[in-house]
Amino acid sequence: MRRSTALAALTACAGGMDLLSVTALGGVFSGITTGNLVHAGHGAGTAHWPLAATAAGAVAAFATGAALASRTMGPSHEQTRARMRLQLALQTTVVALFAAGWLLVRANPGTLTSPLLLGTAALAMGAQSAWARQNGTSTTYLTGTLTAAVADTATGQGLARHRWDLTRLACLLAGATTTTLVLVWWAPAAALVPAACALAGAALWWPCPHTRT
Repeated sequence: MRRSTALAALTACAGGMDLLSVTALGGVFSGITTGNLVHAGHGAGTAHWPLAATAAGAVAAFATGAALASRTMGPSHEQTRARMRLQLALQTTVVALFAAGWLLVRANPGTLTSPLLLGTAALAMGAQSAWARQNGTSTTYLTGTLTAAVADTATGQGLARHRWDLTRLACLLAGATTTTLVLVWWAPAAALVPAACALAGAALWWPCPHTRT
């Protein structure tokens, strides 16, 4: 229960980070690599090179985050609670740094700061994605989650076993919605929403035993 709630909070973080990336950091995602590949293809196909470069940069930063996180945690058979905790602390710190940078530019990133913030966000989401994978789930890409729930419902197998999967989908929406509301109300504080979700997820997961779910 505690672990599942932690992963739900991290999914809300991912929703907020993607919302800010799409609306203010070049129109691409920080955590949805497939969407960014489509953006890169669109940019290349229309000779819109800034879009292609922004999307490709986000993909590269995401992959770098996933790689660094995986190196920190080590192979599955070598993973320890200490390594998982270290990686969780590192990725939470990167999200906090993103929020600090967003506050520093007062939600108005310029030509130089926008790619830097996007890269930081994508790095954090890549790391979070790799970390969540070692917890047996995903917090950044949920298309397969929705597909499985719909398929089981359509074939009469019910939704009971997808309870937490659907909760994560709802949390992704809630994270994006709450971040939007704060963005409209007071834009410089918007990045505090995903940062708070990341901190909540880390605090919830921290006491959990090191077992995969």
